[in-house]
Amino acid sequence: MFMLSLLWVLIGFVIGALANGARLRPASWGRRGWLYLPGVGVLLALLGGWLGTLLQGTLFATATAIWVTVAGVVLVAWLGKYLRQLQKRRRSLL
Repeated sequence: MFMLSLLWVLIGFVIGALANGARLRPASWGRRGWLYLPGVGVLLALLGGWLGTLLQGTLFATATAIWVTVAGVVLVAWLGKYLRQLQKRRRSLL
């Protein structure tokens, strides 16, 4: 399981870096925001891998980790942009 966990960490980092390359990172995350998406990717890959292991076994755990990481990174990036726009709207109303 240790080797699978290391594989999931690597997968999460790569998916987070690819999300940075696709410019999914919200600008509101600042200068160090380029570190957040790979970090979120690593956390989601570990979560997805361990959840996949518990629910489906080790055979399908890596595929589950990939799907959870891709969906989660896109969702977190979208949610960050959406919350920033919502905050701007509220400021303009005041």
